[in-house]
Amino acid sequence: MTLFKFAFITDTHLYLNAPQNFSSGLQQQKNSLLLYEKLVEQLNAFTPDFVIHGGDIVCGGNSFDMSAEGYEATLDKAQQLGQQINAPCYYIPGNHDLHPETGVKDSYLARFGINGMGSTCFIHEDIRFILLDSQEVPEDLTHGYISTNQLAWVERELKRARDYDQEVFIFSHQLPFPSVEFQGIGSRVANSAELLEVMTPFDRQILAFFCGHLHLNRVFREQGMLCVVSSGIICYPMMWRQVLVYPDRIDVRCETVDLPDVLAASEAVAPDNNPYLLGRDRDLNFSIQRRDSL
Repeated sequence: MTLFKFAFITDTHLYLNAPQNFSSGLQQQKNSLLLYEKLVEQLNAFTPDFVIHGGDIVCGGNSFDMSAEGYEATLDKAQQLGQQINAPCYYIPGNHDLHPETGVKDSYLARFGINGMGSTCFIHEDIRFILLDSQEVPEDLTHGYISTNQLAWVERELKRARDYDQEVFIFSHQLPFPSVEFQGIGSRVANSAELLEVMTPFDRQILAFFCGHLHLNRVFREQGMLCVVSSGIICYPMMWRQVLVYPDRIDVRCETVDLPDVLAASEAVAPDNNPYLLGRDRDLNFSIQRRDSL
């Protein structure tokens, strides 16, 4: 019996009236609205209890030459699309959700923040969900950073989870810690060592970390903790995660946005790189054992 289910989506990179597709066409910004609309349709068919967006909702920051006016209009449209999802949707900021000229995230927070914050925590069926704001930076720096205050907040939430004997899911845009494959600072929060130091004493509580940013599917363990990296909606393989929670396990599986022509256009840009972005079978569909089943 399924206790509940949720969806994890990331890197939609919405860009209204995009002048071009970026990364030589791998990223399909000119089709980003169509992709987001189809994604909403598929999410509603999945009927999740809630949805978590892992960041880079739009194409702000300093990489896409988006105007301030275009940024505001695109944030508005992303908010409207989120309201069409028949379930609560929680958002965390990515580096491309920052204002393209000032680097601040005030406009993002006005639409997607909770109590004016980019981080939040909630409990569902006695599992604690911790959503990190890894964009505590003055501008789009690719890598993220988590402030001392937020690290202290995370530690308090993890202590509460331990006190109440709760399992935990944690979400961030960038990698919370490096792996053997991903060592570069652009892949992870700059102070990932501090974050890992906070997390490690609570590894028994933590079921998994979910993140985006890298536009590929990958699953790995670091110091016994599971990290689930999900591909971006904006480019091949255009997948999102369905997460089904059972009493003894969590099943995670990938779903592709059902726009074959758009997928094919992205897929054709660099065919030799596609297996790297797609990942292995174990990066796509797998199960996480819950503590009570061990």
